[in-house]
Amino acid sequence: MESALANASAIVDQRQKIEQYKHILSTVLSSNDILQAKKFIDHMLSDDVPLVVSRQLLQTFTQELGRLEAELQKEITHYILDQIQPRVVSFEEQVLIIREKLAELYESEQQWSKAAQMLSGIDLDSGMRSESTILFSVSDDGCSGIYSFLSIDGTFIFVIWLSGSLMTHSDCRNVSKLLVYILRMSWSNVDDDAVNAEAFINKASFLVSNSQHEVLILQYKVCYARILDLKRKFLEAALRYYDISQIEKRQIGDETIDEDALEQALSAAVTCTILAAAGPQRSRVLATLYKDERCSKLKIYPILQKVYLERILRKPEIDAFSEELKPHQKALLPDNYTVLDRAIIEHNLLSASKLYTNIRFDELGTLLGIPPHKAEKIASRMICEDRMRGSIDQVEAVIHFEDDTEELQQWDQQIVGVCQALNDILDSMAKKGMEVPI
Repeated sequence: MESALANASAIVDQRQKIEQYKHILSTVLSSNDILQAKKFIDHMLSDDVPLVVSRQLLQTFTQELGRLEAELQKEITHYILDQIQPRVVSFEEQVLIIREKLAELYESEQQWSKAAQMLSGIDLDSGMRSESTILFSVSDDGCSGIYSFLSIDGTFIFVIWLSGSLMTHSDCRNVSKLLVYILRMSWSNVDDDAVNAEAFINKASFLVSNSQHEVLILQYKVCYARILDLKRKFLEAALRYYDISQIEKRQIGDETIDEDALEQALSAAVTCTILAAAGPQRSRVLATLYKDERCSKLKIYPILQKVYLERILRKPEIDAFSEELKPHQKALLPDNYTVLDRAIIEHNLLSASKLYTNIRFDELGTLLGIPPHKAEKIASRMICEDRMRGSIDQVEAVIHFEDDTEELQQWDQQIVGVCQALNDILDSMAKKGMEVPI
């Protein structure tokens, strides 16, 4: 190999040099010898080979990698990426092709996160490619259409076609970038990789507002809701899911939105709302969902009803609800409580505040099924965050709850007083013979 490469390097005529290198490359690929392949790559990236030659040969190499077994392809392409890194600016086009091929390979093996990681290394703002195409683009001019693999719920992949005949090159480029970002989000969502997925959706958010493609916008909304769900931002996720469930159109592009999908989104909205931190904001969302007639048909409607009516939840109801949850919604938190446990404890504590004027720590702990000191800690946090009204007497080990009833009664009395005073003024004016407009 060393001799063959040296001989090729010594050839003066560039066309003959390239042909000789291609012959050596063909031999390397036919042999399936990983060591020979690495030697060829090292030589191509050395100073002995002109840049214009090494670019062409590396591009040919990457395009011919499909002749090798999958594991060999992965090992060689990773080796190329490692070796090319110090000179990546000179080989942007080749790196892009390598990463796309690796992403497709990982996608075929359903290794979604690795596929997304490969795509994340592609510089979408690079000018090395046609302005209108970035990934999975087909056509000579780059604007007649774009294919992309997408996932509506993160559990399957399908293909969509976007006609771009009326788009400018800039529009095509934005759509293409958006496709890549959403593709990455879909892959990341499958593995519940919320960190990567959140980074991708933040990038996509800059483009989606200008996009006119309803399928992409819907895909973006679904991915965003799932990421908020995964990040345990349940109240925000609930609002996103509920927005999706209210879609009126049943045909968006080539996609048909069926009632089951909308019902699933509505159910997800209810689930996330129940898991959200107890407080006024959650209560408002609960009221919206409870008044939605569609919720009465859901399997989890009974627990929605009890949560909305601020009734204390018992173990059988909690266990039944737990069976409908996804793993991340039952994940263990640093305080050794699960996400579900914390949500139920806070809900029951808020419900208790509606039933009791005050309660001792030990009695509250018994009611919530937790130690008294933890009941005190949770109550103090909710009071500090203005999610529950009350005060804590640590000396007496008592929590005093404050109710809004007194304030409402005072407000009503003030309104009555104002109305009575106005009536007195009108009566006085009428007695003096003054006209009183009504």
